[in-house]
Amino acid sequence: MEIFDDESNPETLSPGEDLVFHYKRGEFRNREQDIFRNLATGKTTVKRGLFKVLFSTRGNKIAFFTLVLCMVFLFIFRILNGGADTNSIAGVSVKISAFAFDGRVYASAEFSNSGGRVREASSVPLEIQFECINEEGSVADKQKILVDFNPASPKPVYAVFNDYDLVSVSCILTCNDEKAVVRCRILNRGAR
Repeated sequence: MEIFDDESNPETLSPGEDLVFHYKRGEFRNREQDIFRNLATGKTTVKRGLFKVLFSTRGNKIAFFTLVLCMVFLFIFRILNGGADTNSIAGVSVKISAFAFDGRVYASAEFSNSGGRVREASSVPLEIQFECINEEGSVADKQKILVDFNPASPKPVYAVFNDYDLVSVSCILTCNDEKAVVRCRILNRGAR
């Protein structure tokens, strides 16, 4: 198929059809927007690269800095908060978790040596008191367990409670004169 630059000789597709193709070089560019005309003629080039595109317009800059600010805020909040489900006492780190399944609440406390005052050969006597807190904020059930933490072989401690619309579990750790409180929300993993 030939393309004619001149409008006087239009090309038809076939003798029976009335489709005509015209090509006017440059005349349609007068009605285009400046942005597209400059891109087509080569006056301006497309910006390549992630940072050039991110900072090309004011809106992109605002969106980028908002995203960075939110990420920094979340990172700082995470570091400062430290998580309510972890704490340490007498050189022993503890992390608790709890979930509800089939009408019961299962709570666990996992221990590890936080590199503090605990030596590899010694054991630390811990008194652990699990408290289940209901929707009104009062303690619905308690369970007290005595554990000798051995850093060479740390073992988790488990507690099981009946589910009376419980929302969180609190764990009070006592070692000699030190006390630490760890809390976590109860995850629902099954039918109540």
